[in-house]
Amino acid sequence: MTLQSLLLSFVCPVLLMTGSPHDIASLGKWGPYSKEYYGIAHIDDLNSGIKVEFCLVPGQYRRNFKVPCTLYETDVHPWVVSADMRHITYRHEIEWKDRVYVDATYHILDDGRVLLESHAVNNTDLTQNINLQVAVRKSGGAEGQWTPVITENGQSFIVEYPEVDACYGVAWNYLWSEVRQFRCAKLEQLMPFKAHDHVFKDLKGDKKGHYTANFLRPITIAPQADTTLYQLLVCGSKEYVRGELEAFSRSEPRPSAPEEGFPFLPGGEAFAFGEKLLEATLLTNVVYPIDAFGQPIRHFCPGKHWNSLYTWDCGFIGWAMSEIDPARGYEIIRQYTTGPEEDAPFVHHGTPLSTQIFAIGDVWKNGGCDAQTLKEIYPRLKRFYDYMSGTDFRKASGLLSTWNIFYNSGGWDDYCPQLWLRSHKDQRALTAPMVSTSYYLRCARILRMLAGHLGLKKDIRQFDADIARMKKAILDNAWDAEAGYFSYVVHDMDGKAQGPLRDPESRANFNMGLDGVSPLVAGITDAAQTERLLGHIFTQGELWSDCGITAVSQMSPYYRKDGYWNGTVWLPHQMLLWKTMLDLGLPDRARQIAFTALENWNKECLDSYNCYEHFVIESGRGGGWHNFSGLSSPLLNWFCAYYRPGTLSTGFNTLVARQDWNEDKTALSATLEFDKDAKGQEQAVIVCMSPGKASSVKADGKDVAFSMPYDGLLEFKLKAGRKPVRLEIKSLTN
Repeated sequence: MTLQSLLLSFVCPVLLMTGSPHDIASLGKWGPYSKEYYGIAHIDDLNSGIKVEFCLVPGQYRRNFKVPCTLYETDVHPWVVSADMRHITYRHEIEWKDRVYVDATYHILDDGRVLLESHAVNNTDLTQNINLQVAVRKSGGAEGQWTPVITENGQSFIVEYPEVDACYGVAWNYLWSEVRQFRCAKLEQLMPFKAHDHVFKDLKGDKKGHYTANFLRPITIAPQADTTLYQLLVCGSKEYVRGELEAFSRSEPRPSAPEEGFPFLPGGEAFAFGEKLLEATLLTNVVYPIDAFGQPIRHFCPGKHWNSLYTWDCGFIGWAMSEIDPARGYEIIRQYTTGPEEDAPFVHHGTPLSTQIFAIGDVWKNGGCDAQTLKEIYPRLKRFYDYMSGTDFRKASGLLSTWNIFYNSGGWDDYCPQLWLRSHKDQRALTAPMVSTSYYLRCARILRMLAGHLGLKKDIRQFDADIARMKKAILDNAWDAEAGYFSYVVHDMDGKAQGPLRDPESRANFNMGLDGVSPLVAGITDAAQTERLLGHIFTQGELWSDCGITAVSQMSPYYRKDGYWNGTVWLPHQMLLWKTMLDLGLPDRARQIAFTALENWNKECLDSYNCYEHFVIESGRGGGWHNFSGLSSPLLNWFCAYYRPGTLSTGFNTLVARQDWNEDKTALSATLEFDKDAKGQEQAVIVCMSPGKASSVKADGKDVAFSMPYDGLLEFKLKAGRKPVRLEIKSLTN
């Protein structure tokens, strides 16, 4: 897909009515938009804030109902989701693990219909009796003790809700059934307690909401056998809904098969299961409504426990989404930026780091190259950068400190000096971390490359001055040669640097962790500093662990085994360090970061079927929210970088201005541009292409030495210069 088509898909979607400019417009009327239940929902009017939700509730007949609530672990797992989000499968475990389960696939047929395919499997040696229910409710709008109009007709029902113009219907192909009502706000607080109410059809709870549910029972499955049932979900006028339900009763359902996922290299099987679960989790972590400037929008959230805006998480989400659907990845990045007509310089919630700027190079590359799209997003990203690097957050030393808008500087909630400063606010106002200045310095370098591509000389001069100022501020004030880390810097009341922040108890440098190595990401360290920082990162028992790079050095006196970030391994900053290793010409170190993460992730997914936030160093096990995709999404980028043919990966210093692959991914022609501060430095490049033949690599017509860690993966280095490089990679005939 070219960026021109990407832009058109954003500006001219043939989907819903126009809504907020911060909505994800490429999404359809049907989607997994519920904040509380795994299933599918329909939005009739995007501006209303109202949706109608459908969720499948399986269980063991006359024993239990397993409500698929998203807000705690309920043995429901996003399983497989097609890239276009028209086929969504959840695995409902009735008896863990895979003894008795239902794979529920929602096939979106069109704007009015969804075919629900429930494949029930009995892997035990006993006959199983199960039950299935589709529960329907209106979410949003007026709450309270209202009752929808329900019309039953054999194996179907139609429901009409106040405040919704459309009617909704459900039809099913199983004779033994009845329609019931649950009068409650939360289905999980009433339905499981009514598993043994075999008489009443109108079941009353707190009466603060309403669910209409069919009850298919008993569904008997022989030992080591399976069965499939179908249900049709319909939306539209009452006449249309009635006609579709009647047609379903006379037909044999034939669900369309989703397209297969992208091909990957041999060896990718070792990580493919975890990648599949993460992709499904990312695509189903989308909610509606979220308020953006007073308008309801659809939004990809880190996890449904956090159904709100999250600025830094969603940069990573858009970054990973660009590997699945470049158009939607672009929309997610754009969603958090603003134009001059809006008062806010960006959409802010949470950690004020512009990961959108970090992501834009790959999002742009994955969509192709189109100047018009770059011209649209560049000033919006620059507006974000200008505000965050401006005088509101800049001390006289030149260091940035963003405590006045959020307590968290780098996303790491219990990072030791940050946590200490929360309870010492007088000191916090005087103290600057490294991550803010370092990461916005890198943002300036990224934007400067884009400005150069667009020919914006005035902007280049601004970025030159900004980069020089921030570099001087860090190098003059923060390096602690004894500790080998950059420090949190304490200032006087006039904003002048006074020295490093030290641990109040041990007096050790308080920044022996990811914040202390963040100037490496900025690309401003000298050879000696780089060597020291790399030593910390890759030494087992310091920042390196069997799970990857941890947030706080295990050798520091303030390291803990029981922290949220302190004592665990997260992936987002590792993504930035992975790119940094390519900037430093260290593809082997980049591979070490990526493969350690891929191996740990897949091992955990195979065991638990969950996509967790982080890994606990002591055990290597996943922890945190169970269906999380926000800060864990770099796994998708790494899997594609190393196993999806047709993937070109570079560091931050290298901009892929153009790339053209042949159809079978055996040849690549690309144009690479370099950050001017990288001139003369070796930049690592990774190319994943179809296996089976040796390849030649040429830069501006000259042969380039390369290595192949395995068939299909090429790693090589290019010396950065002021002029773009023409890269040509071709397979050789045997």
